[in-house]
Amino acid sequence: MGIINFSKEKCRNCYKCIRNCPIKAIKLKDKHAQIIETMCIGCGNCIKICPHNAKEIQSDVSVVKQWLKNEKVVLSLEGVFPSTYYMDHPRQYIGALRELGFSIIEETSIGGDAVANSYIKDYYSNNQFVIASSCAAIKNLIEIYYPQFVSSLSKQVSPMIAHGKILKEKYPDAKIVYAGACLAKKMEVLEEEVSGIIDAVLTFDEIDVWMKEKNIDATKSDVEAFDAIGTNIGRLYSQIGGLSKSCVEDLDGSRKILQIDGVADCILFMDEIQNLDKKYWIEMNACEEGCINGPGNIHSRLSKYEKVEMLQTYIDMNKNKLSVEKIPEIDTKRSFHKRPVHHLGKVPEEELEKILRQMSKFNKRDELNCGTCGYDTCRDKARAVYWNMAEIEMCLPLISSQNEAISNIIVTTTPNAIAILDKTYRIIEFNGAAEKLFKVKKEDVFHYNFMEVLDYDPFRKLNYEKNCLYTGKGIYERENLVFMEILTYIPKEELYMGIFIDITKQEQREQDFLKMQEETLSMAQRVIDKQMRVAHEIAGLLGETTAETKVTLTKLQKIVGNREDEF
Repeated sequence: MGIINFSKEKCRNCYKCIRNCPIKAIKLKDKHAQIIETMCIGCGNCIKICPHNAKEIQSDVSVVKQWLKNEKVVLSLEGVFPSTYYMDHPRQYIGALRELGFSIIEETSIGGDAVANSYIKDYYSNNQFVIASSCAAIKNLIEIYYPQFVSSLSKQVSPMIAHGKILKEKYPDAKIVYAGACLAKKMEVLEEEVSGIIDAVLTFDEIDVWMKEKNIDATKSDVEAFDAIGTNIGRLYSQIGGLSKSCVEDLDGSRKILQIDGVADCILFMDEIQNLDKKYWIEMNACEEGCINGPGNIHSRLSKYEKVEMLQTYIDMNKNKLSVEKIPEIDTKRSFHKRPVHHLGKVPEEELEKILRQMSKFNKRDELNCGTCGYDTCRDKARAVYWNMAEIEMCLPLISSQNEAISNIIVTTTPNAIAILDKTYRIIEFNGAAEKLFKVKKEDVFHYNFMEVLDYDPFRKLNYEKNCLYTGKGIYERENLVFMEILTYIPKEELYMGIFIDITKQEQREQDFLKMQEETLSMAQRVIDKQMRVAHEIAGLLGETTAETKVTLTKLQKIVGNREDEF
């Protein structure tokens, strides 16, 4: 897994991440959103807007916990930390971090101070454009998507890397951990040129989860001090326009200063940058209003403008405080590299038309360009399909029309009567079988109350506490019919649906069969009774003849006995 990705189990194919990805670095495969690492700039827009909590971010929390047990750990804390919670004093956050186990905590703004003078030198360079390189996501944007302007990037490390270098000088045996609101920083520390300077990166959201596990409430923690602080020059970096305010605001005016925030606006600007005809100092930030709205700080309950206010309050509180510690001199220079990738490039026209036909886009009128798939136009989506970045099924109007067609076929061709009602029992669907069964025309009952127009109220049988489903027999007295009824209520759509199967003939046959059974049983009973009477009569006659025989035999026995006595 890369730095950022999505859980396959939780991803629900809503395409919201694709719609909000400014450079479409997300592909859909097997109905699962996947970030293409080589295309991702780390802006975190997809993380901010995912409605299903499907985001998966590579975390260093477990390894940092282990280091705190066995190693010396130094924390570089980004200056936007006051935007995490409603705190009576911003430095209560320092107290909470010490409760987690961090014993040495310094301001990242120290690194900002270190690169300030180098930025001033860039201001006076011969480059037509000087693009500040502090924002890791913007630096990635230019390296990947605007490689022709890599030479315009200010060849300076970010304040995070600068501070990491300083901390490595001060604490050579310590693990250096950076905490902030940026996800792109997790990508930055892995770059070959600066790797090994920062050992781990934590987001404020990861720290928030960690604090909850430890039952630590930053709003109730003690106010603690940093072990070393920077100046407002470094603290301003995290605000939009902060770099120019602190470094180049009072220079000779030989360059025009441009400040742009939000990835979408930065992309629009880069698309037009070649039209600029003067020398410019360009400061871009991927997050609106600066780092306070980074994707690693979405747990914060503060609004965007409350975050700005909390940060400004902290800066104002410290405007007269100066660092008293001597900062080791470090090399702040670095280089950047072009790493372009294809991004929905040109597609052969015949292939594009073929894909559009598969999407049921046979002419311009069919190209709705609704954007629900995540792409601005149907042709952009078709290009993404060609590049294996999207799937045909992502077209919601196509799926809707297919489902509607299938539903219509089922409803119109089924031999069973189907009626669909709205929540007020008005008929909104009535198929041909229903017309035939109830002996009415659809147009005569459409939008009328089912119970009133048909004098039939089967839906009262629904038990809303037991799955809103009923299956059983019903009698339609108007036509003297017997139905098998399948009735349901669909809560989400607030619809009633009834399926009615005419079982009148079966019911009649069953009644006839029952009547035949009763008649057969009655006849059998009569035969049995008659046989019993005959049996009784025969038994009576047998009894009489047996008695007569016995009397006769007795008399005969006596006569024979008397004759024997005479001899």
